Amino acid sequence: MKISRLMFAGLASLCIAAPALAAETTETAPIPQEGVGTETYPGIPSDTIEKLGGPAGIKIIVDDLFYYILDDNRINQLFISHGKVERQKALNTELVQLVLGGHKQYEGASMSAAHGDLGITLTQFNAVVEDAYLAFEKARVPYSVANQIIAGLAPFERDIVTR
Repeated sequence: MKISRLMFAGLASLCIAAPALAAETTETAPIPQEGVGTETYPGIPSDTIEKLGGPAGIKIIVDDLFYYILDDNRINQLFISHGKVERQKALNTELVQLVLGGHKQYEGASMSAAHGDLGITLTQFNAVVEDAYLAFEKARVPYSVANQIIAGLAPFERDIVTR
């Protein structure tokens, strides 16, 4: 599967965020209230959550993603060393739902606050995206839908990759 830099950027931002976001923090991103739908990020169709199987489908995809991340020797120590893997999964599930316009409150730190001191490289970021594509494939998410999600998450790269 050929994956562009933009595709790498998107989903890696979602999951590379997990270790830092799992830490308890008082600084949170401004996120809508529970039960209030958000708008999807530009370029993501409003029915994407449904295409993924709703909130339950997103949770399954994120769970699968973490299976691949924790099995990936290029990046697994980054996630394991921060612990709280279940919290990392929960925050990533919230973030995906938010980006896709769902009715979910995100309780994590801002991307820049969560990643500023982690020294994450583009190579590590890209490894997460590769694992995300494996999770999408396992869930039989159409490649076009996976690309839309990644494009929506791509802007987070600049807050996550710091070296």
